[in-house]
Amino acid sequence: MSAYVQPAALANSAKLNRSWVTKAAALGLVNPSTLDGEDLIVVRVFAFVDQLVWPGKSRSRSEARVMEPWQSLAVNAARAAARDPATRLDSILWVAPDGVEVTHEPGAHSAFVLGRPRSMFVAVPLGEWIAELPPNLETLFHWPRQIMESSVALDDSTTVSLRAFSTVPRLVTVFASTVAPLQEAAYAKVIQHVTAQHPGLTIRLIEWLSPNTRSQWAELYELPGGGIVRRPLDRSTLLDEFGPQLKRLNPGTA
Repeated sequence: MSAYVQPAALANSAKLNRSWVTKAAALGLVNPSTLDGEDLIVVRVFAFVDQLVWPGKSRSRSEARVMEPWQSLAVNAARAAARDPATRLDSILWVAPDGVEVTHEPGAHSAFVLGRPRSMFVAVPLGEWIAELPPNLETLFHWPRQIMESSVALDDSTTVSLRAFSTVPRLVTVFASTVAPLQEAAYAKVIQHVTAQHPGLTIRLIEWLSPNTRSQWAELYELPGGGIVRRPLDRSTLLDEFGPQLKRLNPGTA
């Protein structure tokens, strides 16, 4: 599980009044003794659906706090999505008076909307909310764990910042932050540096150039006969894989 967080800190991270954490705890939605990032998502969704009133319905502020079935379904779906490896940055939680659904890609989003032409529903950007979780509160469903933050000097004036993440067994993904494309000698030096700290692992190297360059992200491969090639990567694809970890990277300087 993620690191424990105090109720007040959890409410602040969710951009909510602490009373929402208290209400969620009173309803048994979260346990204040074991709060984590997953609970932050639950509280945020709970606060949203608790204030949602469908057209034609009314609700008194003095009304007893009892969750309606569709609200319980929404909160439970949010928790399940926070544990689901299918959840991605684009994932949406659809909430309707008669039920909820989670979709993970544009085609499924469109199918849901087109399948309910006369229905009331709202879309909760669940994937974005999960990606916004602060450090140490990430859900554990698929965000890789950072295992190294370092730098390597290529020469007297050039340094490359490195961050490595454990993705699948025996594989480490390294982001090399630099303002200029890595050449063959620099590539070899980075690989040597990472191998010395994490021997026996396969290394995947992703070059991150400064934002003012045309192609910001690229995966680097060493050719058998010498030289390296680059495969451009899309930022949204990387966000799906690395989530909030990617948002905390900073471009290097040279």
